[in-house]
Amino acid sequence: MNQSKKEVLSLEQKFQRKVFVVRIALLQGTQSASLRSGVPERTVRRWKALFESQGLKGLRDRSRAAKFIANKKDQDGSLSRALVHLHETEIGLTRIQVLAKLLLEPAQNAVALSWIARTKKRLGLTRKKKNKKNEHTKRYEIPVPGFLQIDTKVIDKDGEPGEKLVQFTAIDECSRVRFLSGELFKSAKNARKFIQDAVKFYASLGVTVQRAQTDHGTEFTLPENEMTIASYARGETDEALFTDECQRLGIRHRLIKVRTPQLNGKVERSHRTDEERFYSRFKFATEFALDHALKTVWMPEYNELRPHSSLDGMTPMDFLKKRLKEIEENKKIKKIQNQTEEKLTA
Repeated sequence: MNQSKKEVLSLEQKFQRKVFVVRIALLQGTQSASLRSGVPERTVRRWKALFESQGLKGLRDRSRAAKFIANKKDQDGSLSRALVHLHETEIGLTRIQVLAKLLLEPAQNAVALSWIARTKKRLGLTRKKKNKKNEHTKRYEIPVPGFLQIDTKVIDKDGEPGEKLVQFTAIDECSRVRFLSGELFKSAKNARKFIQDAVKFYASLGVTVQRAQTDHGTEFTLPENEMTIASYARGETDEALFTDECQRLGIRHRLIKVRTPQLNGKVERSHRTDEERFYSRFKFATEFALDHALKTVWMPEYNELRPHSSLDGMTPMDFLKKRLKEIEENKKIKKIQNQTEEKLTA
């Protein structure tokens, strides 16, 4: 209520100012009125002309909305009423079906899909977007090395707009030690080769890979014969080349829920670090140069030189060595306990 009063007073003050300026212009001239009021002389002349032609009514503010819109459709409102009727009686129609039914309505203008979208929004017929709740906000840590999150990152090719290269990434959920590889494109064969190389890399560090967690990308779910994707279309992943290779290596292949990249949050976060710390400095024209730089420059820097706040300021490699040592000591302690128990029972 108070806000509307303020708006009315503001409009009235504008009107009184115009009257004051026009009065000076009639008595002393437009130039003098402009100098005394600070209003441009051209505006003073326009106000004076409005007063002379329409009186005080011409000095009041008028609506600036267009009185006639040449391309406005449905000026009689018949199409809007038909759209509301369809929305209430025939629920679930697609936009094309709604358009087809509205084209049968007797109207002056033919409707379009864009008009339907605008009108539904104006009438409040569109569905309100539901705020997606993040159901996976709880952080977790895996105490034993060997559980990998695997994903791919697409990179712009240097000097060739539109061309891409691919980075395959595996990160150990316990220690954050990563294994990287550069390829020309995503494919099931490249993914199979990557998991083979990753298992060898982690084995050299004393880690046995137990699980590979991926999203539903085609490189992880396509069958061996990529021309026959019937099994992939049915949602069967047992025939996937990557899954078969994991089974051969004694690794469990785990697929995360669709459209939940936060479940692979560690590898996704590491890709952001790649963009900020590595690809901001270097560009690559071939997959061979990318693979060489990842393995000789970025992998050692990430694993051995960069401290991680999630690891209490330790580098991934130092944390891995510490954790493997703790696991070995625990095994020795359990072995000694078992031996003493056997002696006591004997």
